[in-house]
Amino acid sequence: MAHTSLQQAWLNLAPGALEPMIADHLVIPEMLKLFGFTFQRGEIVKEYPTGLGAQKVDIAARKNNGIDNFSHSLKAPSLIVELKRRSKNISPNTAEYLSLVRQLKGYLDPEAINCSQAKWGIITNADRIQLFRRHGKVIYPFTNNIELNAGNIDEKIYLLKDYIENNCNSLVIALYNNKGGVGKTTTTINLASILSLPSAKGGFGKKVLVVDFDPNQKDLTEILGIKPGKVKLLDFLKDSNSKDYAIDDLISPYPIKLKDGKWYRFFDVIPADEGFLEVPPSSLPSILYKGSLGKILSRVKNKYDYILIDAPPGSNYFTKEAIIASDVVLMPSKHNGLASLNNAATAMKDILPQLGQERRVYSPELADPTPLPIFFNGEQMTPAQEKQAREEINKIIDNVMQSDKIDLTPFFFPKKTEMVKNEEIFNLPNIAHISSAHFSRRPAALTNQLAFVAYKRFVEEYFI
Repeated sequence: MAHTSLQQAWLNLAPGALEPMIADHLVIPEMLKLFGFTFQRGEIVKEYPTGLGAQKVDIAARKNNGIDNFSHSLKAPSLIVELKRRSKNISPNTAEYLSLVRQLKGYLDPEAINCSQAKWGIITNADRIQLFRRHGKVIYPFTNNIELNAGNIDEKIYLLKDYIENNCNSLVIALYNNKGGVGKTTTTINLASILSLPSAKGGFGKKVLVVDFDPNQKDLTEILGIKPGKVKLLDFLKDSNSKDYAIDDLISPYPIKLKDGKWYRFFDVIPADEGFLEVPPSSLPSILYKGSLGKILSRVKNKYDYILIDAPPGSNYFTKEAIIASDVVLMPSKHNGLASLNNAATAMKDILPQLGQERRVYSPELADPTPLPIFFNGEQMTPAQEKQAREEINKIIDNVMQSDKIDLTPFFFPKKTEMVKNEEIFNLPNIAHISSAHFSRRPAALTNQLAFVAYKRFVEEYFI
């Protein structure tokens, strides 16, 4: 049986192939060629300077733009690739794998100025490969760590090609904690406000869609006074393939009048649908297939920069669908709420991997939804309380490491390394105006300077 050129290149690699051989005989002439990059046209550069000191990434690629030849200008790669020799074990959670991921993320970090336009990153040793995506400051695994062999290499590399070529613009974020009362809805509203506020007004001018996926509470819909769209969400989800429904009929605008007297369409909302309450919860999985929310959101992923899903606590249909549809999960917590911290740990080690299995049913090899670092929401902390919270978190980290061999340090203490013992957790301060702003149907971040500054810091810390 004849082999494809990709299969043959893989089979011809020596068991101990070093990085240059993997680059010259497999990645550049076969994989990147399938992705549409051509070395002969100067669209691929080896040992590309990242702009982070003297560090170089093994391969960078970008399609030429008019007279701008990438190999000449060395500007704005769209994809970078970091290699390991074939003898290195980069299976998930091995020391080599974790080191390689940190290395790639460092190259994709905005501080690596020459790579600041790169949207995609790949790590591989020829036997394993994984695709990462960058959206602003957020860098996350887009696919699983995939094991390659002669029988599947064509299928898997074409799958990566499809994801790179067809992935959409937006970052989908589920705001979730298994514990209620931690401020998910308030965070969603104010995060959307700062992201969508025009840059001339001190915001970021992003296009944002908010999904109220908690029909039992429907707090977000009621706080903002959002009117239903022409089509209800339940009806749309029941028949998401129907051409009778226009996605715009599902969406309601949230306009607001600012101090300059002008009305602005700030962000869009898919409001909560009370129709869900008329369906027994046990019947929802039988009338709505898994991944239906993600499928309808895929229709608008090129329209928005951010899609925020306000998910209910618990492990019900709505929570699962929200997380399955998301790229990343943002978990507000309380420094004095041990339950919310334990629930965050449970989500990271159990719930997100379980739901990752479910999302791979309809999107092969997608990675588990990635948890962003937790933050404390709306609490004043004394130094003693902050110390106590850190001690409790360290106990949780140690227990999970012993029982599950999973290191949760990056999710609780993202700035902590072996060299830098920084256990800082981002804290959104307690501002009385934030909760009282609900009565005015206006986000606190748009009516109170302290709230504005706090949420802008939040966006800058996590996203932009």
